[in-house]
Amino acid sequence: MDKGCTIEGCDIFDFMAKHVGLTVIHPGGFEATRRLAESCHLGQGQRVIDIACGKGTSAVYLARTYGCEVVGIDFSEGLVDEANALKDRKRLDGRVSFRVGDALDLPFEDGEFDVAVSQAMLVLVADKRRAIEEALRVTKPGGRVAWLELSWHQEPPPEFLDAVSNVLCAYCMLNVHTFLGWEALFREAGVRQLQTMAFPLSGGGMTSMLADEGLVNTSKVMLKNLTDGRIRKRMNTMNRFFAEHTEYFGYGIYTGQR
Repeated sequence: MDKGCTIEGCDIFDFMAKHVGLTVIHPGGFEATRRLAESCHLGQGQRVIDIACGKGTSAVYLARTYGCEVVGIDFSEGLVDEANALKDRKRLDGRVSFRVGDALDLPFEDGEFDVAVSQAMLVLVADKRRAIEEALRVTKPGGRVAWLELSWHQEPPPEFLDAVSNVLCAYCMLNVHTFLGWEALFREAGVRQLQTMAFPLSGGGMTSMLADEGLVNTSKVMLKNLTDGRIRKRMNTMNRFFAEHTEYFGYGIYTGQR
């Protein structure tokens, strides 16, 4: 098997989603999604695009909580299938829809949406500026755009980034910027009236997992951790690494206008 697909070798986001079984893997969980939504003044009747929607949990949450219409888009056909299954289970047909698409070439006309959001997406693409410009393009003039992204509190040294890759196997984190770095990128791409909310990256513990995953999936995740030594070993390595390097890890909510 390709090492990149294994428990030990896959990127941290793939590990959490595919092997651990989490459905909410962006920093801060649903509490961060709530903050992101409120920073956009999300409300009844607005049309929202969720770029890199993953399994659809955030899109469903936004539609149910704020009464908006959400279109989720993701590059992965498998994730879009899971998102559509979730939408059907929640009986949200007509209020939430999902389709396969590329964040660098969104399949929508200019100005189709009132709000564009994405969570932990920019660290996964090479051309971050193009992704930001595409989000702006499909948003109405004066509409709001918001990103939730991992962010360094300070510029990390090379040895830390080497450990991120070789110890944490968090290859996507090599694409993380400092808070100031993200702000500069958003402004250069054309985001107006940019505002930033900065938060430390913390696990949140069992209470947070229950809030994000529910009792059934939390139980499944805990059972995997107890019965699969490979998963438990990597989880312990991850938790130890994050605890030892809190001076670097954070996340930001970056909100602006087209």
